[in-house]
Amino acid sequence: MASKRRRSFVTSVLACIAFIAAAIWSWDLPVADLLSYLVLLLVFLVMIVAVAFGFGALLNWLRNRRDK
Repeated sequence: MASKRRRSFVTSVLACIAFIAAAIWSWDLPVADLLSYLVLLLVFLVMIVAVAFGFGALLNWLRNRRDK
């Protein structure tokens, strides 16, 4: 049997998919709008990851500079 942690993740993903399907079906959300929101979300996610990576590199550089 799957662990409780894995089951809750799968349940959350299925609930999210069901909500998106309900939004498309019951509120007549155009799929094109949904895809544009997805692209926008992915662009912001990539920007956040890039900024976090940059700050991590900066902190690593500052830490190594101070140790010398």
